[in-house]
Amino acid sequence: MVLEPQIMVGVDGSPASRAALEWAARRAQRQKLPLLLVHAVPDYLVLPERVEYQSVRGSLEGMLDSEANSVRGLAPAVEVRSSLLFGEPAQVLAELSARSSMVVVGTDRTADVYGEEFGTLNVQLAMIGRCPVAVIPEPGSSVRTGVVVGIDGSPESMAAAYFAAAEAAHTRQDLTVICVSHSPARWVHPSADGSLENQQIGTQGRMILETVVAAVRARHIHLTVFDRFEQHDVPAQVLIEAGKGAAMLVVGNRGRGATHHALVGSVTQQLLLDVPCPLVITQQEYAGTAAQQSKDLGAGQQMPAPVQISPRGF
Repeated sequence: MVLEPQIMVGVDGSPASRAALEWAARRAQRQKLPLLLVHAVPDYLVLPERVEYQSVRGSLEGMLDSEANSVRGLAPAVEVRSSLLFGEPAQVLAELSARSSMVVVGTDRTADVYGEEFGTLNVQLAMIGRCPVAVIPEPGSSVRTGVVVGIDGSPESMAAAYFAAAEAAHTRQDLTVICVSHSPARWVHPSADGSLENQQIGTQGRMILETVVAAVRARHIHLTVFDRFEQHDVPAQVLIEAGKGAAMLVVGNRGRGATHHALVGSVTQQLLLDVPCPLVITQQEYAGTAAQQSKDLGAGQQMPAPVQISPRGF
């Protein structure tokens, strides 16, 4: 898939949306890319034959113009475009994502302006988006540094590692690669701490970690890379804690399209409900390339079979 050099951001005028817009504007300026602002309205809410159609449309276009002007003040070098579209917001953004290098959306703890439950848009986009999806929390007061990536040995997580390494190298930050596996259940393995399965998972996880770190270092020889392997009852919690204070947290998506969005990995689901820092979810389109590149590492070194990050994966 060939992506167009633009960043797209979903906007609705809320504080959460504005945080995403400002993050996207700074990224667009740094990468010298145009920025497309999109607001999507469900068809059933505003029908052309309704008397309020023109006033609602005018109000939303005014909101888009206002947000575009704020970007021009923040990042004057960025080319800004805006578009008001009608349809299910997640589907509209997903379709446009096939022609973008990144989709950026905000997140908060409330339902959206159209009554959708918290996290609905983000989860749907994570599953059906065609390019990396960035979910941006409202900024805190502390300075964020470093890029963190969660891996499990799958092609999807290898793609996430390559994305994270490129981001860290481009922004001159350190990269932390974390392989975290789901600890064997104590009710199944009463002696889990010393069980053979536990040891095998640990050995496999460290092999995966070494292979991924070697791959990203081969691409970015001057990049400072830290690595960690952990076993935890709640793998997402390890990544949430690691992401606090980080400039970016990256994970790979194993979603299987709109009709199977419930199959999103439990780790990604939990991250979307407790976003500790700018969270980027890379998509399956990148996984095939990453898998081939990992096989080409060194003298044909193969990626070990995936360690079990959780019963349902990332």
